[in-house]
Amino acid sequence: MKIYVVIPVHNRKALTRGCLLSLQQQSDKNFETIVIDDGSTDGTSEMIQREFSGVVLLHGDGNLWWVGAINKGIRYVLDTCNPDDYILLLNDDLIVPLNYISQFRKLASTFPNTLVGSVVTDINSRDTILSGGIMINWKTAKWRNLNEGKKLSSFPEGFHTEVSTLTGRGILVPSKVFKEVGVYNPHFIQCGDPELPVRAAKAGYQLIVSYDVVVFSHLAGKNHINRKTQYGISDIAKYLGDVRSHACLRTRFWFACDTATSFSQGVIYFIFDIARITYHFIRRLRL
Repeated sequence: MKIYVVIPVHNRKALTRGCLLSLQQQSDKNFETIVIDDGSTDGTSEMIQREFSGVVLLHGDGNLWWVGAINKGIRYVLDTCNPDDYILLLNDDLIVPLNYISQFRKLASTFPNTLVGSVVTDINSRDTILSGGIMINWKTAKWRNLNEGKKLSSFPEGFHTEVSTLTGRGILVPSKVFKEVGVYNPHFIQCGDPELPVRAAKAGYQLIVSYDVVVFSHLAGKNHINRKTQYGISDIAKYLGDVRSHACLRTRFWFACDTATSFSQGVIYFIFDIARITYHFIRRLRL
């Protein structure tokens, strides 16, 4: 069983280098890394070619965004991999420990027909959990990060939890999943990673986060629309319209549509979801 690591990148050369260095140092070498550089202008591709000759480098023109780039990498793997191989989706703002690949290989044997996500911790406080998995209340559209703020070291070896969905921040997927349910839906453009795991769960696959696999995450800057603690009127367009915003109406609409178990459930979910993100914005609005 071989693992293919697929990483979309764009103009984050220093972060990309750090991520690739952590993969280069893995104790388990039976994996291949595919990087999709979507039109970087900061020398990312040149750095990869110079410093990481074993990495497969694919290119985009700057219009792929996350979904288009990750799909390009997945399709590349599906053209060459064996049915029992796995695809590991990773973002370049993450660093992984030396046993990351070897731990995933063990988990793949322990949990067949399962999509396995990583627990996310703060790169500057590596024992502090940022997200230990996502649970969604499908009636009220409330998302909850499990065990946020707790210490990773307080959980026993082998601890795992079932979740509602998984993001692209270190998720091991059997390659057959993509052949069965398809790749990521292109109408999301950027923040579409939570939808495909829900689709896989509907097809009978299990979704878990294992606390034996951890990624250390760089946090977005305080001025990023998803990290702001205060908003002004001028932030409305970016908050609701920018595809990089977690509150983007386009993304929220398609997630409600694509994950709904019925038309009425999808409508109710979307209404509650819009109410939640609106309340979030108004609470932090400073005139």
